[in-house]
Amino acid sequence: MDVPTELIKRSRQSWDTEDLALHYMEEEVGRHDWTNNWPKVKERGNVRERIQEWLNAINVEHNPDEIIAYLDRMVSERSGSWI
Repeated sequence: MDVPTELIKRSRQSWDTEDLALHYMEEEVGRHDWTNNWPKVKERGNVRERIQEWLNAINVEHNPDEIIAYLDRMVSERSGSWI
């Protein structure tokens, strides 16, 4: 996974699930048409492992299942627009 160095945190931090989920959606899934992109990402399989790899790459300890649950809820409740 190629993460820009400015996004890598040098020490483990505790982040809010919403912040991490939105960051993952924007950077890894794509902020445009995310209501369609997220289900496609999940269909490819091993989404939990990919989120864990992403968390490791940015040096953050967090439960990937919480991020998945947040993104699932977000896709079902929102129109697909950031605003």
